[in-house]
Parts: sequence; structure tokens; C-alpha cells
Amino acid sequence: MKLGFLPAAAVAVLGVGVCGTASAAWTKTYVIDWYEPAMYFGGQDILAPGTDCPKGTNPEIDWVQVLIRAGYTPAEARWLRSPENPSRSPVHGQNQMAFRGRHRENVYIYPETYPDPGLTGVSGDLTEGFNLDGKESTGFPSPTGEKGIDNNFYRTLGCTKSYRGPPRLFSNALGANDSMRNGAWTVAVVVHGEGTDPMNDKNVEVGFYMSPDKLVKDGNGEIAHDYTFRITPSKLEGIMKASTADGLIVSKGATDEIWIHDAGGVRDLQLLRARLKLQMKPDGSLEGHLGGYRPWMPIYTALVNARGPVVEILGWIEIPSIYYALKRNADYSPTGAKGEKTHISYAMRINAIPAFVMTPDASAQVASVISYEADAPASDNIPPKPAFGAIDGMVPDKKVPFGKALEVYPVPSSVASTAQNR
Repeated sequence: MKLGFLPAAAVAVLGVGVCGTASAAWTKTYVIDWYEPAMYFGGQDILAPGTDCPKGTNPEIDWVQVLIRAGYTPAEARWLRSPENPSRSPVHGQNQMAFRGRHRENVYIYPETYPDPGLTGVSGDLTEGFNLDGKESTGFPSPTGEKGIDNNFYRTLGCTKSYRGPPRLFSNALGANDSMRNGAWTVAVVVHGEGTDPMNDKNVEVGFYMSPDKLVKDGNGEIAHDYTFRITPSKLEGIMKASTADGLIVSKGATDEIWIHDAGGVRDLQLLRARLKLQMKPDGSLEGHLGGYRPWMPIYTALVNARGPVVEILGWIEIPSIYYALKRNADYSPTGAKGEKTHISYAMRINAIPAFVMTPDASAQVASVISYEADAPASDNIPPKPAFGAIDGMVPDKKVPFGKALEVYPVPSSVASTAQNR
């Protein structure tokens, strides 16, 4: 919904410094036009070796051999992967690929019934993000010389084909941001300070809010500046205390918990011990990083729900390897040092452009950072349904019970004899 521009007179009455005019208190408002996981790229080509991934991207997989190692006969394995097999969907992949656990369990649902296939993680020595644990001896150095940067999400997935690449050019970011920029969701940002100089203020608050209004593109296909967006009450809300120095907004310590719409396959992103560093740019935009510890299991579940077999084929990964790698690299427990590490360090790049941000009823432009979460509908806490109507990453063939495709669609004798002779 386009609400148009707020009259200049209304801005003056509110005393809001949207255009940079200083006052006793100031507020700058934005809408995110691009955000993505902070995946440092140290190569020239996505697939080739680089300083981040000396062996290059995780290699393409021979799925026939994977199925044979899982216990299928060569004939069965070749038939399951054959385009002539009527149980193989050109849209949703081959459902039977899931059943390769030790007793034919669904390895997407029960990954520990399958041995760790191994996933080559990042072995380079640079990344973007934050020193979340306060230790310079752990983590990566940053490209700007900071020590102890914690970003084990990047360590885990940075050498996979979907996540590797320059900023704004790796496929996971392209897909997610295309959805956002085409109207799937909108995130507004409100920055409010108490001093007379927005560029240098010791008491600042930053709020991240969902909006029901779609982003608007200009004639060049970029997100247009200075459109108006309402806040919608939601549990996906984050409020952080910060300060500014020379226009750099830096969080004051860590915020215990915030929620925001994920910049990837997971809708509800929880960040614990959250930190931010955002630069107010001369052109009015906002650029920087937001990070913290995120739950790792939803990352795995999102891959499964996004049509497991297709994710594996297109992403050159075995999904159980992601489970094992995330679990292995998880580095934070909300219950203390001895608790189960259910969270993994993470950072995202954020770019935001100037926008007018209105209260939920659109009666006034926001002039402070407050919480609207209490007014969020109960349905906001209902987890989203699996993507594409998939069930645990598989779309069922109504004519074929799970695990029975080889009985209903047996291997043709001609295929079996050919496969056995290879």
C-alpha cells in the first residue's frame, strides 16, 4: 500500500529530523532494501579456490553413488535417479532420496540415522560480524583488523554453492531479497536520539519493525526512496540501545534478545546477545551489520521444508551434512557454559534507505522507538507452513506410500540389466 509523502509542515510540527535537521531530539527512519548473511568471499569465482575456501566450493555430488552407499542396489539407484522413473517429479525431485537411513529412515527427519557425509567449511582467516563472546583469541579477524569475530554460520556454510559469492551476488541472498523486494515482506528501521547532533549522540535507540506495506521500485528496478510505510505490530521486533560517533551507530553492549525477519530461508529469526554497527551515509542511507547468536535447528528445518531433494541436487549438498556441521559449530547455550549449544554465531549485512515510517494506524509519523509487540495478533506466533506444501521436505505422490516407490514403480528389467553390467 502506498501512502504517499508526509507534508513538510507535518514533519516540522513533529520536530522529527528525517532530513537531517537537528532538534532537541531527533528521529531518522528507513526501510531495508537489501540484507543478507555476512559471508566473506575470498575468491574470484564462486566455484574456484580462494582464500576463504582453498579447495573451492563443495563439489557436485554423484547421487547414484550416494544411494548405492546407502544400501540401494546399482539398479535401484540408477532407476531412482532416472528421468524415466514416473515417481521422480520434475518440480519436487525424487522423494525416495530421503529414505537412505540405516533402516531406510527418512534422513531429512532423522539425520542421525545416516553417517555424517562431511561438509567442507570455511578455513580462511577473515570474516565480517562481531566479537560476541568478548574473546579476541577465538573467532576470526575482520577485514578491518578487529579480532575475535564470531560467525560460525559463515564457518559452516561459507563454502557451499548457495552461500558463496560477493555481496549481493550469492544465490541465497538473491533469492531471499528478490522475494522481499517483490513484496513478500518489509522491514522498517527507526533510529531515535536524545541529543542535538544525530551524528554524535550518547543516547540512541534503534528499532526494527515489520510493515504491511510493500516496497516500491523506481524506473531502474531499485527500491525507491522516501515512500511511506506503516509499522505492523509483530513479534518480529527488535529494540536496541546504541550511541553514535561520526554517524556510526554502535550498540551499547549486547541486547539480550531481538527478533527480525530472516534474510534467508527462516521467517522468524531470533538473535541472542545481539549487536549492531550501522553507518549513516551522506546520501541518507544506512549501511552495516547486525549480529548475534541464532538457533541453528531452524536453519536445518528450513532446508528440509524447502523440498529436500531439490535443495540437495541444486545445492550440491547432502542435507544431513548441514545438520552435523551446524551442530558441530554451534557455539552458544542460553542456559550457560555447560548447557546444550542450541545457537550459532551469525551476522548479516544491512542496507536501508530513507523512508517515512508511520504508527500502525497511520495517524502519525513515528517520533520515537517504542514496542508494538503487545498488539501483535495471536496468529503472529503460529509457525509458517512448510514451503510449497511440502511434508518434511517431500511432496507426497498420493498414489504411492512413502518408501514404496520401488514396489509400485519397479525397476524395469532392461534398466536393471544395464545397471548391473556397469
